[in-house]
Amino acid sequence: MASEDEDYFLPPEDVRPFSSGVRRKRVQFVRSSDLDTTAAPAAPVSSGTSIADTYLSIVMNRQVPSTSPSTPTQRASSPPIRTQSAPPIQDTIPPPPTAATAPAAPEYCDVCNLPIPPQTSADGTDKKTRPHEASLAHQICLTHSHPPSHLDRTRSGLRYLSTYGWDPDSRLGLGAFGREGIREPIKPRVKLGTAGLGTGLDQDGDPLPPRPPPVKVQKLNPKEVRKKAAEDKRRAERIRKAFYQNDEVLKYLGEGI
Repeated sequence: MASEDEDYFLPPEDVRPFSSGVRRKRVQFVRSSDLDTTAAPAAPVSSGTSIADTYLSIVMNRQVPSTSPSTPTQRASSPPIRTQSAPPIQDTIPPPPTAATAPAAPEYCDVCNLPIPPQTSADGTDKKTRPHEASLAHQICLTHSHPPSHLDRTRSGLRYLSTYGWDPDSRLGLGAFGREGIREPIKPRVKLGTAGLGTGLDQDGDPLPPRPPPVKVQKLNPKEVRKKAAEDKRRAERIRKAFYQNDEVLKYLGEGI
């Protein structure tokens, strides 16, 4: 049918299976005897040492020895590839190891109980290493002198504790040996209020009388409120006359006669 036909229909029995008509090339069999059993010799590779020798001979006028180990050499050709399995290798007994001298026991430091490293190498040359006494572990184990305590020696509390055998410079707290408390027993703190001041005794040592409880505020009824307002008004009038009254004015008005 023409492809331009819109009513093109292909019945199911005429549909060809997938990959039908695809031609596949035949794989040719290659025998193992036809392969190249030898590898081509590798090209010589120049090492970095030979380049350094060449540079030094140009800059420093140094003669490069003919038998220098840095001279590039050609790699030997690789052995032919075996097409057959190799014969089994017989188990060989390795030679007994030679008896080596046992290393000497390391010396231990009396202060930090750590091994002291040797100062010389195996060939007898001295190493430029730091001595063991300068190591951090050894310095920590040493007894150091500490600065004196920052507590004020004029404080009465410090004098009181010193009378019972406490030394502020010993860096130990109060208490029996092995059960010391905090190192600074006196911790000053700013007191903003007055609560807790005094002992409740007067100068003679007698207990002070208890303070009276505060007066409870009583609420007034409407009649008492009007009466209190009238008394306050009369009191304010008397105070005004006492401060601003003039006798000459009263005499002129005839009120003082």
